[in-house]
Amino acid sequence: MANLMFDTQLRRSDYDTMNAVIDRQTKVFYASATLTHMVALSYLTYMFRYRSLSKPQVLLVGTAYYLGFNPVNNTLYKWQVDSRVIRTAKALGHGRFVQPNGDLRPRGLNY
Repeated sequence: MANLMFDTQLRRSDYDTMNAVIDRQTKVFYASATLTHMVALSYLTYMFRYRSLSKPQVLLVGTAYYLGFNPVNNTLYKWQVDSRVIRTAKALGHGRFVQPNGDLRPRGLNY
């Protein structure tokens, strides 16, 4: 969206459309990320309910969840926010200026 904001100088109606899509999809992302992590933690709690874990085992499970947290969130963001924003930008005729979040390839007019 930053490429569209700073490089192309869209019409006000296009800004409003893009911002509405981002706002709506960000709320969907937060809800689905919360639900995903709550289900994952609930499943882990259920799976370990009658087990007595040692400190190294607890450290291993906690580290695995910590390392998986960010990739899960990044995947959900790309599926729910980036894909919808890119689809909307292409429908408005600005597809050549958009890129997924975190993509460092220069695609703007000022590169």
